[in-house]
Amino acid sequence: MSDEFVLQRISGTKRDQLGSIASRRIRRAGQVPAVVYGHEQEPAHICVDNRALDNLIKNRERVFEIDVEGKVEETMLRELQWDTFGTQILHVDLVRINASERVTVEVPVKLRGTSPGVVSGGIMELALHSIELDCLAHNIPDNISVRINGLEIGDTIYVRDLEVPRGSKLHDAEDQIVVHVLAPKGEEEEEETPVVETPEVAE
Repeated sequence: MSDEFVLQRISGTKRDQLGSIASRRIRRAGQVPAVVYGHEQEPAHICVDNRALDNLIKNRERVFEIDVEGKVEETMLRELQWDTFGTQILHVDLVRINASERVTVEVPVKLRGTSPGVVSGGIMELALHSIELDCLAHNIPDNISVRINGLEIGDTIYVRDLEVPRGSKLHDAEDQIVVHVLAPKGEEEEEETPVVETPEVAE
């Protein structure tokens, strides 16, 4: 692992009892049921401290170490399951990785700024809500920022225009539309409606 970054670490404990009843008991004790899988090893059913996990999520840590009774592994957050209100984590899936290896992940697209084309009455359409990015596991961005301050009506931002972390590669087609500003529907209809000339009537 590079000396340029240090992974956060949380502790976990093995759990032998599975199922909804056992999971509810774990949550009442301030823990979160979790599964660690990958790297051609058997899945490990564990539980982690709810506060420690919550802190990692708030700090946007997607890659971290987990110490399960003395065995430390580098993991990446794969999926979170929340309750109906989105306030309590019910379950977490972690995948074993090497933080220095490359991974392919879906990263959300986030628009920044105000489009002058929209201010003028145009309609903004976000065609691509996330992109597939190949990057180092420890360098996964929270999102891909797309500045729209210069977008006028009729302007388009393509995948090839996106800025990604150094060393990262995009899997989406370069000519795929990310976001564009369309003319108001009324104007589009006027432009598309052909002009029919009235023939002159001979007297």
